[in-house]
Amino acid sequence: MFLNDIYITSLGTRLGRRLDLDQAVADGRYPAAEHVANALLGVTVSEDEFAPDLAVAAVRQALERAGTDVVPEDVRLLLHASAYFQGQDMWTPASYIQHHTLGGSAPAVELDQKSNGGMAALSLAAGFLAGCDDSASVLVTTGERFCPPGFDRFRTESGTVMADGGTALVLGRRPGFARVVSCALTSDSSLEHMYRGRGLKDAPASGDKPLNMRARKTDFMRRNVNDLEAISLRIAGGIGDCIRQVLAEAKCDADDIRRFVMPNNGRTVRWWTMLADMGVGPERTTWEFGRRISHLGSGDQTAGLDHLLTTGQLQAGDRVLLAGSGYGFNWGAAVLEILHIPSWAVAGTGTGREADVTAPAPQD
Repeated sequence: MFLNDIYITSLGTRLGRRLDLDQAVADGRYPAAEHVANALLGVTVSEDEFAPDLAVAAVRQALERAGTDVVPEDVRLLLHASAYFQGQDMWTPASYIQHHTLGGSAPAVELDQKSNGGMAALSLAAGFLAGCDDSASVLVTTGERFCPPGFDRFRTESGTVMADGGTALVLGRRPGFARVVSCALTSDSSLEHMYRGRGLKDAPASGDKPLNMRARKTDFMRRNVNDLEAISLRIAGGIGDCIRQVLAEAKCDADDIRRFVMPNNGRTVRWWTMLADMGVGPERTTWEFGRRISHLGSGDQTAGLDHLLTTGQLQAGDRVLLAGSGYGFNWGAAVLEILHIPSWAVAGTGTGREADVTAPAPQD
């Protein structure tokens, strides 16, 4: 989807405290062999804020950074994406986030595409804005907290470590610091049963022990042992095809992209090789940032873009590609053009917990 006059006005990030993965290995929480193979260094952990509260803090930072450029009454839609439990069953975290930030009567909608949720929300927001007047904005949020007893951030899934954090992205029709040039969503639903397991259930997991995503994947692999190479190529190829689609729609190629903001997965994930085959080395990605905080579920892309801006790694005229991958399988990508570096990035209001000056949201 090639876009006209869709811009990023502001963004914000709230991360948990950083835990060194060497310590997790020493404590026996993270397998040493996986630590070596994935080459991840740290993970962010929230002990005092639930997933929607992390999103609220990120929104508050985004609104503070935006100043008068974002008028709450002009926000026509709030999209909240997440991969895991938001703190309560049969509840509306998107409305909670709206209540504690913007207020108003805009629809608040929750998206579930697991780790591709942030990219799905960006694409849907861009499409929604294409039909709006010039004053319209959309707020995209993510919030993740992967904690016991229901989730073991080190062992529930393989190929990554799951991190806690929230993000916020404000898109609008008025010019912002970046233009959304193109975006795309693709899928291959024939792979959905990799994480479904043998059957469906009548109720959610009890939460008395962590989910075991590895067991579902292992069972799938055993039943498809003769096709594993082809399946692996399809998963890596899905994100690759999505990347090539947005590049073509933006009328550029990989060499024209200054930085690639990828999911914060370990080096065992096959699409790292796919990127190398495209001529994209880790130095052009957010690998060094991502390996220090690990996988924020649906929030990697906004957090990565925030990091690039606040650490001076982008300048006006640069093109940036965001890409995501989620169960299902679903993939998303977008090409951005940096129009100018916002004043809050120049001032160094960096990514992370220490950058947010607001208190956690009330728990009413």
